[in-house]
Amino acid sequence: EHNHFGGRVVSVDDSGGTTYIQHATHVTGTILANSTNLAHRGMAYEATGRTFNWTDDETEVLDELLGGMLISNHSYGVPVTGSNGTPLPAWYIGTYDSDAKNWDEIAYLAPYYLMVASAGNSGDDQNNANPITYGIDKLTGNKTAKNNLVIANCLDVSVNSVGDILSPAVINSSSSQGPTDDRRIKPDLTGNGTGLTSTSHTSNTATANLTGTSMSSPNVAGTLLLLQQHHNNLTTKFMKAATLKGLACHTADDSGSIGPDVYFGWG
Repeated sequence: EHNHFGGRVVSVDDSGGTTYIQHATHVTGTILANSTNLAHRGMAYEATGRTFNWTDDETEVLDELLGGMLISNHSYGVPVTGSNGTPLPAWYIGTYDSDAKNWDEIAYLAPYYLMVASAGNSGDDQNNANPITYGIDKLTGNKTAKNNLVIANCLDVSVNSVGDILSPAVINSSSSQGPTDDRRIKPDLTGNGTGLTSTSHTSNTATANLTGTSMSSPNVAGTLLLLQQHHNNLTTKFMKAATLKGLACHTADDSGSIGPDVYFGWG
């Protein structure tokens, strides 16, 4: 296990022997790594994590909810063009399918739980044969759910002491654009996922610099954990997921076009 995890991470699926890969190690570190080097520290650097393979994610989330899980991060998805070079069917891109429906049902059953997901890295892929408008409409699967939080990827921003952005945020062109086919605002929010430094699998002290919505999603997920901790410190209660999502969306700095848009979401 990476030194920056401090024994706070359990790889649940790999009981027969854990195989570490850079992507998962980097994502986990962005949420919870701790280091004396602040550039290597995750957002919620005292949190504990339980990691899983992406298969059986719905069943595993339901099991984890019994233990009180508040937030899960999902840095994976289905790109617009498959690994064999074949584009997905146009009807599937942006549709509200059974995957999205299942995640919304989980949200209904667990009102304090929020699923945070990467928007995808198909922003420059124009292989949607029937987009809402050329250049947008790239979301697939659970990215179209109503009650999760889908995260786009922007370049790092400069902020002042109270968190206000000092210069306009710049979206990474690879970040998948919305909206959903029924014209809901997606993605929901944008986080820094470009050139992001976090833990790497190559040694127990290594770091790596990666780019993608896989990086911006845990950035936001870890931050939301801090909001839940703060609320619990103040009130001895956690926020419902709908409250947390609303708070995050409506206090975000507007970016791009005025108001929510298909690139940044709410900001």
